[in-house]
Amino acid sequence: MRYKQIDRPSIMRSIVFIGVAVLVSVLVLQQQEIDRLRKLSKTQTEIVAHHQAWATTAVSHLDLIRRYNIPYRYLEILAEVSREHDLDLEFMVGLMQVESSFNQNAVSDKDAYGLMQVRFSTALELDPTIETFWQLYSPERNIRLGSEYFRKLLDRYGGDYRMAALAYNRGPTRLDTELSDNIDISDHYYRKIRTAGNMD
Repeated sequence: MRYKQIDRPSIMRSIVFIGVAVLVSVLVLQQQEIDRLRKLSKTQTEIVAHHQAWATTAVSHLDLIRRYNIPYRYLEILAEVSREHDLDLEFMVGLMQVESSFNQNAVSDKDAYGLMQVRFSTALELDPTIETFWQLYSPERNIRLGSEYFRKLLDRYGGDYRMAALAYNRGPTRLDTELSDNIDISDHYYRKIRTAGNMD
């Protein structure tokens, strides 16, 4: 019986091919494992960052509750609305304290209602679905309307919180008239907000 002689170069090529295939397979598996670990690490990092952000917010809210004595349910609404309108939360807490002392049933002699002292005419401009001033006693609706109005004033005065606050208190038409007539405008209202919780 004759045996066919195997070509040595062919054997070597086969061994090299198998070796390369095994090496590539190992490298692919290693890369897959690295990718899996990276995703896991990213997920864990995101979870840690989320918990850190939550803890930071919780501490900040507790500080605001302590310094301003604001009921938590109002702070929760105001925090959400402030995020939506990109407003400084602490300033808005100070504004609410100065306007109503956190009394949702507050009424001014200028017919402004609720926590943010929103006038019915202003509320109608912002939300035409409002039917009666009684709706302004709703904490959430009042906070949303007051914050939206303050955002509009902030935009009107180029992001200047002082000017927006003065317009919130005096009315933008009156403020603009006083400015054009070079009338000296008191900062008393703005300073009250800024010092309501000893912000400075």
